[in-house]
Amino acid sequence: MAGLLHLIPRYLPRFGMAPLWSAFPRPLVLILFGICLGVTIVFRADVEAQAGAYATGVLVLMLCAGLAAAIALWREKRHILSVYCWLVAAVFAFTVVENIIDRPDGLIIASIFIIATVVVSGISRYVRATELRVSELGFCDEESRELWVAIINKKVHLIPIRTDSPSARANKKREIQTHYKVSGPLAFVHAALVDNRSEFLAPLQIDLKREGDDYVLRVSGAIAIANTIAYVSELIDPIAIFLGLTRRDMVAQQLKFLLLGEGETGMLVYQILLRYWEFTPEDDVRPYIFLMSD
Repeated sequence: MAGLLHLIPRYLPRFGMAPLWSAFPRPLVLILFGICLGVTIVFRADVEAQAGAYATGVLVLMLCAGLAAAIALWREKRHILSVYCWLVAAVFAFTVVENIIDRPDGLIIASIFIIATVVVSGISRYVRATELRVSELGFCDEESRELWVAIINKKVHLIPIRTDSPSARANKKREIQTHYKVSGPLAFVHAALVDNRSEFLAPLQIDLKREGDDYVLRVSGAIAIANTIAYVSELIDPIAIFLGLTRRDMVAQQLKFLLLGEGETGMLVYQILLRYWEFTPEDDVRPYIFLMSD
């Protein structure tokens, strides 16, 4: 229990694989105590019956420690000590295999825990996918900070774009002005994803520039495009948001969103905003939302 109380709050919430309350020790203690009680009841509180499972866990822990030490020492060019650790790890590996063959109950219990953890973590990640997922916001320079103050609170129309180029922005502006009656400046938003998207929360950096009468807002450090656009929209509080639809397969787009942070951005931004608005005051003035076919 002591090991799990240290590991679970440190890693699982960080990757969105556990609800936020799992970062607090008291509810986690109750959950783990219930699991320990269930295991004890299954084994009828028999110490001998639990010995195999305990031995398997300890041996695997020592095996992993030996492998970690061997790899770390090899990278530090301390090859003699590394070879010694490899030999120790080999002994523990042989002992683990022998113990599992002789008393497989430890492997069965461990497999149940691993499967349960993976399933619960996947469900948690899916349920929490529509959170805003931003830890903090920063600005690239002082100009961006000053322009940010000038565009918040119903000053601009927000337009997410996939391609960060003057021609793409000009085409999108022409399309909007053709089909909609828009008064006021436009703020084009382009979100750039980081390479490592395993983290659930990430800090954003804003680079905001003027482009004629409009604004170009580049967001770097994003781990999910839709969540980033929704977060920026809530901070800016625009007059309206023009969201594009790809007209692609929704199942494939949903999987891309869960695994890579990409996907059907327009509908996902709308869903994220709806979920967020459930917890905000009802008298808050929402932006108009227009869904456009790309």
